[in-house]
Amino acid sequence: MHSRLQTAKSIDEVIQYHDFFLDKCLRECLLLLPELLKKVERLKSLCLQYAAATQWLISSSIDIPKAEEACDGSLGFSKPKQWTSRGSSKTLKVMSRNPAVTDSVLNFEREFNAELHSLGPILSNSSQAEPYLTHLAQWILGARNDQ
Repeated sequence: MHSRLQTAKSIDEVIQYHDFFLDKCLRECLLLLPELLKKVERLKSLCLQYAAATQWLISSSIDIPKAEEACDGSLGFSKPKQWTSRGSSKTLKVMSRNPAVTDSVLNFEREFNAELHSLGPILSNSSQAEPYLTHLAQWILGARNDQ
């Protein structure tokens, strides 16, 4: 899963991997452990907060042209500048230089990593009763060592 998350190209892929993980956990009855369920819900909540914040940051940094600027003089409207590929890449470059955006993304990354790594000991402690948790705990603890 760690390698899948590293290669995810969009938040939709991250959510898809997260849903796959939850389905697998449910099949193996992992979500019957209240402490584990709380951690998984916290991770899900962080992912949703990150998606909402990212969407807000992107939409707030895009200049929406005024109606009179968008009108090309005929009955139709011209294509807004921000939807062209050049405009989108320019917006992303401006956002990546904005320290508030960078700090916000890094803060979410720190919170997510902290929650993920705190999941390892919970799985490890539960792995004596549920042997299939051992591999998952090792993966999470191993992911921490890779960073």
